[in-house]
Amino acid sequence: MKSILNYTPTCAGHLLRKFDLYVIVLSGVLLFSCKNNPTRSIDSPVQSIAGQTQFEQLPESFRTFYIKFHEDSLFQMEHIVFPLEGLPDHADPEDVQVNPFYYTADQWIIHKLFDSKSNTIVYLELGGIIIEERITEMKYGLTIIRRFANSSSGWRLIYYAGLNKYTIN
Repeated sequence: MKSILNYTPTCAGHLLRKFDLYVIVLSGVLLFSCKNNPTRSIDSPVQSIAGQTQFEQLPESFRTFYIKFHEDSLFQMEHIVFPLEGLPDHADPEDVQVNPFYYTADQWIIHKLFDSKSNTIVYLELGGIIIEERITEMKYGLTIIRRFANSSSGWRLIYYAGLNKYTIN
């Protein structure tokens, strides 16, 4: 027990030095890579990330739907396909592969617009009829994934994965 305590400060100091070096290198890379990026408009709810679609570039019908979806709770409930496939918050990946998870209307918590100052929000257009939204909380790196599909009855939320650490390929 005494020997572990003697080595702890040395190990902690060594890890701290590696961490400091990592932060310095990462900061330098970010500083130079962000130098030529165009500035984002204040009312844009999405950050500019390579390979992703910005909110302003999404179809007008989706943008109108998206704003109303977050402002009107009745509209939101009417535009979710229940039972809604997804993942609960802090899901165990092993369990989810075995037991599919579905949200019911009585479990649903109304979503409001996410703050773009504390979240990174990106959109992917999939096959022209599905838009996937990834909302990552900046402080802890937890992500929410939502998928919206356009059908003859308009846009609907068809998938919701709660706050989790995702490895996205």
